[in-house]
Amino acid sequence: MTRLVALIGLCGLIAAAGCGSDSASSTGGAGGVGGAGGAGGARSYSANIVRTELGIPHVTADDFGSLGYGAGYAYAQDNFCVLMKEIVRSNGQTARYFGEEEGNLNQDYVFTFFNNDDFIRNQFIGGQDEKFQEAMRGYAAGLNRYLEETGVDNLAEGAEGCRGADWARPVTDLDLGKVYHKIMVRAGITAVNSLIMAANDVAPMQTMASVSPLVNESSPFDFNALNLPTPSAIGSNAYGIGANGSQTDYGILLGNPHFPWQGPERWYVQHLKVPGEYDVMGAALQGVPLILLGFNKDLAWSHTVSTAQRFSFFELHLLADDPYKYEYDGEVRDIETNPVTIEVLLEDGTIEERTENIYMSHYGPIVDLGALSDLASGWPTIAGTVFAMRDANIDNTRIFSQYTKMGQATSIDELEDALKDVALPWINTIAADRAGTGYYADVSTVPNVSQEKLQDCADSLFTQAITNGGVASLNGSRSECEWGTDADGPDGLLGFENLPKIRTGGDILYTSNSNDSYWLSNPNMLLENFSPLMGRNAFDPPERIQQSLRTRQGFIQAEERIAGTDGLGDPGFTIDLMRDIMFGSRNIAGEMTRDDVVTICKSVADWTAGSCGDDAIPYSANPTEAAQGCTILENWDGLFNIDSVGPALWRNVWFRMDDTENLWAVPFDVADPVGTPNTLNDEDPAVVEAVRCALGGGVDFLVDKEIPLDRPWGEVQFRWNGDRSEQIPVHGGSSGFMWSVISSNFVDGEGYSDIPHGNSYIQTVTWDESECPVAYAVLTYSQSTDPASPHFSDWTELFSGKGWNDMPFCDADIEATKISEMEIMGSEN
Repeated sequence: MTRLVALIGLCGLIAAAGCGSDSASSTGGAGGVGGAGGAGGARSYSANIVRTELGIPHVTADDFGSLGYGAGYAYAQDNFCVLMKEIVRSNGQTARYFGEEEGNLNQDYVFTFFNNDDFIRNQFIGGQDEKFQEAMRGYAAGLNRYLEETGVDNLAEGAEGCRGADWARPVTDLDLGKVYHKIMVRAGITAVNSLIMAANDVAPMQTMASVSPLVNESSPFDFNALNLPTPSAIGSNAYGIGANGSQTDYGILLGNPHFPWQGPERWYVQHLKVPGEYDVMGAALQGVPLILLGFNKDLAWSHTVSTAQRFSFFELHLLADDPYKYEYDGEVRDIETNPVTIEVLLEDGTIEERTENIYMSHYGPIVDLGALSDLASGWPTIAGTVFAMRDANIDNTRIFSQYTKMGQATSIDELEDALKDVALPWINTIAADRAGTGYYADVSTVPNVSQEKLQDCADSLFTQAITNGGVASLNGSRSECEWGTDADGPDGLLGFENLPKIRTGGDILYTSNSNDSYWLSNPNMLLENFSPLMGRNAFDPPERIQQSLRTRQGFIQAEERIAGTDGLGDPGFTIDLMRDIMFGSRNIAGEMTRDDVVTICKSVADWTAGSCGDDAIPYSANPTEAAQGCTILENWDGLFNIDSVGPALWRNVWFRMDDTENLWAVPFDVADPVGTPNTLNDEDPAVVEAVRCALGGGVDFLVDKEIPLDRPWGEVQFRWNGDRSEQIPVHGGSSGFMWSVISSNFVDGEGYSDIPHGNSYIQTVTWDESECPVAYAVLTYSQSTDPASPHFSDWTELFSGKGWNDMPFCDADIEATKISEMEIMGSEN
């Protein structure tokens, strides 16, 4: 943190026009470590690109620079505009190109500052290993070759296109570095960007006299103002099966990330190979020349979003006569003022410069917490303080060297060695290997704050209230409240040995995670006594607590398969059975409550009676359809398949009743986290009334939207093909009540056709006696964002039919499924 703060502070002093580059006017090829254009001279590149069925590029090159070149060119053919728009965001230029309404001014200021050229070039890119730096340069050159060949006026159209856009331009490795750094701070700086920009100049200090009663009597802090990733928006499922939980002698992996279907967090499937050094197939986020989750000859891994926190607040005690100074161990430290200038496109087409200040302490940026509570607003606050935040990933430069080592690992042991860099920014790792080991670990960047430190350093009314609300807040005037450092960890972060992990063996037959905490990774070995910051709520450590329905369904499926009680045959997993489970479309909420809900439904004598909600409306305005709804739910097969009749109604019933107080007759039992809570509490009249209201409300919604109650799910939830001539049915449902996740929004006149996120790159991998891994995958939204591409919806059609692509890893399989091949050679401009 010290290096970053010093570098950013210097940037603020020498560049009043802001710390961002004039990237929009840059025309050179990929810049070298020494600067755009390459102080080290232009590189030459050569790569082979074979496309196999469904548009998967297999890129082979003799060095990492050429690998990046081929990967960048192949990616650009499918998604150039997606990355280009993210480059605009990462350079802090959304208002410059999209205007004040469509742009995001707060993020523009924040990324102009924190992604300033000096930091990204000298610390972030400079901190990567040489091979990855070369891959970045090559990737940028490959992107630029595609742009030069295609021309701006021939780029993709559509929702994610950029044909003719003035922001579509040649790319540098500096641009890529900014994109990668923005990914790193997604759960930190990005989440609090509005709080950073709300920290305006000082105001007259208010009295402290009323702080205690105000804090004690006021409502809790509202942390919804933080834009933190949530499991419903960016989550995942994964299994790591050991040989002892398999019907074979090999491990089995299922990776099922639930990521956005649009934008820069889409996965892109590719196979990257430098003979003798790197041979990995799988998926990467947009613009990354490495596999971030995938498999090699002997190892497979996936990720799920972790519950751990990635930042904390620090309360700074200001000097009474100078609010730009704060106390620290009896000394005085300065708050630095950094003017940051951005450009804004006005309605008349002119460009206006605007300047705001970002203020820095030695912890990181000053933030105004007024969005969380009016009491915490102002500089100074009513307590004579101000808050700063520290981001665990702001200076994390270890990430891509770790991913290179992960891709090169041949066993769980070697994977663990790679994880010891502690570089993953906000994700768990689930893995399996050829030797038959399954694995789970939350070895990620977590502030090193113990329970004891949290109790000692949340020592004011504000820090206690904020910590009790969920986000660690510490005394910023005491050095003993700084994040600690372990001998085996990066500065300020928990080290490898103090992070949770589990592998198969003995009674541990598998590992699983569905975005709840590490605590329940296998019911036979609960993981406990870790830092409270390993959970979403610092006040309540993520142990011995109720799990989500999705997590529980994951374990129920696994336990039934281990016992052989799921109707799928002999006990234990195989890769074929894993695929069946993945697309089983089970709905755990329905399995637990549907029969009781139907009984309550049938008990309603008059649907026009009742008093529902604040407006005291009847159960239903459509009594005939409500009665029909009882029959539909009774006959529903309990699944969210495309031909299932009932999911549309069940979705609209469940999410009207799921937060009902006292919903469950059997409460959560820490001794049975998989099985509890359970059983609809139909002995409670209030619960019964809530269910009746939910039933009527669900029916009324569908009637109002002109969706017949008996319409099959695939005709209600779907995705359009490229020219909107065909609806592609989509199975699955919300993460709030099932495991196979499709999070969809209703579009009037269509149905649930807006799918922002859900099942994305799904892979299941195992091994046999051959040298080649046995791998199947599907990319739910397909490879390309160009509606004119043959790969805009081909995978989606495969997914719709519950099909899988047999992933061609070995040369013979690649040759057998080849649809095109090219040799690509070039150099930096």
